[in-house]
Amino acid sequence: MLIACVVLYLVPRTATLGAILLTGYLGGAVATHVRLGDPLGNILFPVLFGAVVWGGLVLRSRRVREAVVWGTAVCRPAGLLPKEDPGTAPTQK
Repeated sequence: MLIACVVLYLVPRTATLGAILLTGYLGGAVATHVRLGDPLGNILFPVLFGAVVWGGLVLRSRRVREAVVWGTAVCRPAGLLPKEDPGTAPTQK
């Protein structure tokens, strides 16, 4: 299971799905460590590793970066986009 998640994460087209699945896998590791009463270091390692996974995805994927970090128009409904000022010339795309 872990190898399949890593392979999905390494392929650019499926990297977001891989990151989501790796996050779930690491969440299970955290839950197991908490349930067993392990030391804090054993609990925090999967959390930090998951942050590294998402940090790497944010750095290499423009769509994820726009959606997660800056919240640009990629993830906003059309009604929430800022309206153009009628006194300015329309911008060219």
